[in-house]
Amino acid sequence: MGYRCIQCGFNIKTLYLQYSPGNIRLMKCENCKAVADEYIECEITIIIIDLILHKPKAYRHLLYNVINQETLKFQGLLWKLAAIFLLFDACIHSYHLMEFYYFLMP
Repeated sequence: MGYRCIQCGFNIKTLYLQYSPGNIRLMKCENCKAVADEYIECEITIIIIDLILHKPKAYRHLLYNVINQETLKFQGLLWKLAAIFLLFDACIHSYHLMEFYYFLMP
């Protein structure tokens, strides 16, 4: 199983080249010429924030390049991710609803 570009979904062999510990070079996609997965360098908190903000690239990074379908029970994990997505979505909608009610109250 290979990796995929989070921009266009094109299959790539590797996401980065490591020259020495802490010195890596991110690979570019052959199809779209953009960095294949910039989330490789990001900390987990940045990725979680982008997941909360529903950024498609963060979800693609998680589904294409982090989760290995051969080692994990993919169907169970997919249900967990769907539940987390719905929870985040419900939090955002409840926040907007509270904001709306506070706006209407005198």
